[in-house]
Amino acid sequence: MIGRTDIRRWAPAASIVVVAVLCYANALRNGFAFDDNGIIANNALVHSLSGVWRAFTHPYWPNTTGGQYRPLAIASFTIDWALSHGHAWWFHLVNVLLHVIVCLLVWRVLSLMLPARGAWFGAVLFALHPVHVEAVSNIVGRLELLMTVCVLAAWLAHRRNHWSAVVWYALALASKETGIVFLALAVCHDLLFAGPWRQAIASRRRLYDWYGLLTVCYLLVLWLLFRHEQFVVVAPTWWNATTGQRWLTMLRVVPECARLMLAPVDLKIDYTPRVIDLQTSVTPVIVLGAALVLAAVAAIPATWRRVPPVAFGILLFAIAVSPVSNVLFPTGVVLAERTLYLPSVGVAMIAGWLFARGMSQRPRLVGALAAVVCVAFVVRAWTRTPIWVDSKTLMVNQMRNQPESYRAHDVAGNIYLGSKHWAAADSAYRVSRRLFSHDPGPYFGGAESAMMLNELDRAAILLDSAIHIAPANAWGYLRLADVRFYQRNWHSAMGNALAAYLLEPDSLRALDVLASAAQQLHDYTGADAAYHRALVDHPKNRHLHTGYGYMLRDRGDTAGARRQFELGGVAPVARLFKP
Repeated sequence: MIGRTDIRRWAPAASIVVVAVLCYANALRNGFAFDDNGIIANNALVHSLSGVWRAFTHPYWPNTTGGQYRPLAIASFTIDWALSHGHAWWFHLVNVLLHVIVCLLVWRVLSLMLPARGAWFGAVLFALHPVHVEAVSNIVGRLELLMTVCVLAAWLAHRRNHWSAVVWYALALASKETGIVFLALAVCHDLLFAGPWRQAIASRRRLYDWYGLLTVCYLLVLWLLFRHEQFVVVAPTWWNATTGQRWLTMLRVVPECARLMLAPVDLKIDYTPRVIDLQTSVTPVIVLGAALVLAAVAAIPATWRRVPPVAFGILLFAIAVSPVSNVLFPTGVVLAERTLYLPSVGVAMIAGWLFARGMSQRPRLVGALAAVVCVAFVVRAWTRTPIWVDSKTLMVNQMRNQPESYRAHDVAGNIYLGSKHWAAADSAYRVSRRLFSHDPGPYFGGAESAMMLNELDRAAILLDSAIHIAPANAWGYLRLADVRFYQRNWHSAMGNALAAYLLEPDSLRALDVLASAAQQLHDYTGADAAYHRALVDHPKNRHLHTGYGYMLRDRGDTAGARRQFELGGVAPVARLFKP
């Protein structure tokens, strides 16, 4: 039988589980939305069980020239796909269960530093916080969930000086690169809670040795995977921005973060230009941001000894948000609500301490205020979750609530383009370019829609603009080569196709365009040079050998053509030479 003591022991954990599940129960009705499609629904790696281990040798983003290393997340999506046969509700269920686990870990962490009711309230507040909707209700938000589970589990194991901390740290790095913040959290624990810091760190020296070795191995893997590619695609806001402008912009972001933590009523899908613009001068909002930063810095030594949970909560938030703070280096976001998932554990810790202190002095008032906040958070999270049901709903919501966002119109254009609504796509891309003219994406999209509308001259102008913005992007040259080929401008088609190939030597289609344009000009010397260069780079590519064989056949070089057809595996060869 279960006694009263057992009920009292497990009641807080059970209530946290119930609250977390009920708050996000409507997420199970959501499908694949936005990045879910590229990472899961349309990713061949996820659709085969071999993706569980192949994920560790591939970047996170498929079919791109860069983009992070998150193999544990891809492996988990692969397992989910196999178990659910691609049904989205299962993916969302796993996300909700991971959120429940995180909430229990938060409760455990807070219980080590706060009174019981403070730890419970902090965990409940974390479970209900509306800023977490993107991380929980969007399937690819699982990166944050997995990373947070692993970081908190590693921190708890480190506190016990247990070897499993190394395993959890490795899993955190495999979930998302921001898992590296665990190292700083471990050091902060030893400085703040583990007695004399020299003795604390010395007692865990073996763990720190393993952390260091693991970090070096992780960096080596990143170097091997991304030595010829970008690891992070920098946000458009930071293109051509100076360090000073980036810092000013992030000071502008500080009050926005504070608002999201304290009053998360107005939630946004993105914070791209026109929502948050690059700051080039000091404004009142920037002054407020600087004041908040200075206040937080001053609060750490002031509370270090007297109120350690507050000091640790501030440090936890600062450390957890540091990888995307854009202070040391520019990142792929200016601000994203999903990236506040782990940092908000620090806010939950401070809120739990304030709740426990308030309940000891004015329990009725504090209890009533806490209840109002929790109800408000539940309502906001519940009403926010359904916008992630699919990409169309997400687009409509963003266009309605963020008409100033150039990215909202760019996404709308992508969706219209995918559904073959060419005129609507063209209109959306035009608005996006008007709002922000420094991102090549809306130019590329506008060129695609113009081509579908048979407006080749306008497509060429848009592609020229995209190339001017991003001269190292091979796609612009390749599509411009296509346009020039359709216009029968063979010389321009050859030049742009060659430029595309030089930028991206794996682009065999660029060589096809180049060779075809050369043949139209009867410039067999140019076509020969293109194929020779390609076959040096890709000597075993059958497609190249076959294409070269057709060109040689058309030129009358029968022997050379036969040789290339044989290397290309075309059989029977004799049929290709029938009169």
